[in-house]
Amino acid sequence: MKDLLRKSVIIELPPKVHAGEEIPLRIGFRNLLRGTINVEIDLGDLSRHLDLSSTRVYFRAVRPGEYVSQTVTAVPRGRGRVSAKVVVRSGMVSAKVKVRTEIIERTGIEPKTPVPAPVPVPAGNRQDSTGGTPRTPLEELFARYRKVEPIGEGGFARVYRAEKHDGSVVALKVPLSLTEEGGKTFLREVRNWSLLSHPNIVELYDYNIFPLPYLEMEYCETSLAKLEKPLSPEKAARIIFDVAEGLKYAHSKGVIHRDLKPSNILLKGGRAKVSDWGLSKLLKESRTTHTVSFTPLYAAPEQISSRFGGTDERTDVWQIGAVLYELLTGRPPFEGEDFVEVASKITLEEPVPPGQLNPDAKPLEPVVMKCLAKRKEERYQSVEELQRDLAEFLGKNYRENLSKSVSINDLSRSAYYAGELFLLYLKLNDLVNALKYADDLAHYARGEVREELLSLREQLRLRLENGLDVPEELVEKAEIIIHKIKLGFEGV
Repeated sequence: MKDLLRKSVIIELPPKVHAGEEIPLRIGFRNLLRGTINVEIDLGDLSRHLDLSSTRVYFRAVRPGEYVSQTVTAVPRGRGRVSAKVVVRSGMVSAKVKVRTEIIERTGIEPKTPVPAPVPVPAGNRQDSTGGTPRTPLEELFARYRKVEPIGEGGFARVYRAEKHDGSVVALKVPLSLTEEGGKTFLREVRNWSLLSHPNIVELYDYNIFPLPYLEMEYCETSLAKLEKPLSPEKAARIIFDVAEGLKYAHSKGVIHRDLKPSNILLKGGRAKVSDWGLSKLLKESRTTHTVSFTPLYAAPEQISSRFGGTDERTDVWQIGAVLYELLTGRPPFEGEDFVEVASKITLEEPVPPGQLNPDAKPLEPVVMKCLAKRKEERYQSVEELQRDLAEFLGKNYRENLSKSVSINDLSRSAYYAGELFLLYLKLNDLVNALKYADDLAHYARGEVREELLSLREQLRLRLENGLDVPEELVEKAEIIIHKIKLGFEGV
């Protein structure tokens, strides 16, 4: 079986690749075995030489003779010959496939001169309906909206709050400058973002390079960077649990963020949403003075030194840990006067345990320190693992509060905590506990909402009996039902 498993794998990697140039790496699998199988393909060894958008590829229920494939983006590092082993697993059987290529330098390419984005001109100089001074591209963009006002600027772009003609509010992000190559990356990366649809990911509504490069995206009230810190451990854990929920979805699609930090984790109605997917690559490819101001406060060791391996899903785990550290203590885990000092601390020093800076953070200290392990193998191996430990902490707090509220007959708080526990275990795909708290929640629901809850409970029971996972649409349905139950108490 090992030999057939090995022969089933097809790795499409050119014999020569250019250092620093992103390439598609196609992973194919044709099932040469007799039965339907699940397959995991581990690219970890290859990540020693290439930065990969994902180091694991999964194919489910592949029928005999069926061909399936998935494309991973790869960026070769350094120069030299590459010899790596890709591991393919099915059940208890695994086999290794040798992969070879050579990384060479691209020569004869002239550096591109960055083209600054236009700056708004005074209103008196704008073209009106009778003619006059032509509008700048930025003014052409603003003309599509009823009201535009600046709300922020970062190393990559200016951000505006804009009101559309239908009355809806969006955020506009306009790059400060892009090279020709950066423009290509812009289109490629934001297209990946546009394919992500999840409640914990900022929705990208539209994007284009005309009249100038811009993003139209979901408007959120604030970001984690603007919150007063430290936060209570329960609030910090809840935010990070939701961030992990968005990342879990993205990782399942083969997309890694690699640039998580408080400023691109936004809040809308109290819900955490991850923004700026893929835009860190634009900072690297847009050769402007703005890239110099980028600080690696939330960078993982492997983003600084190749001796820690390549980036993968565990890079996002490190960065979640760095953000959680700051939410609990009010400061990043590593600080310094310049890039060299910060990078040295990240790769060589251990962070001060958060409990020493804020005693309230002590219960979450093991979670934070595991996220911030230098070696990827010592971190949580997935955001699902991280979520389980966060859920253990949150679940304990919610259960204690639920018990207290029941003892004093505070029905509104009982409904709140029963709902939180129901959602917590539903998102972990723990249907046994989810159903338990669905039963508790049913005591606080009335009329049509109770019927909706009981119908949902029956769907979940059937999924448990048949060993099926919980799809995202049922989680969203549960959130709507719980919201209605809470509103029922607020209206009393």
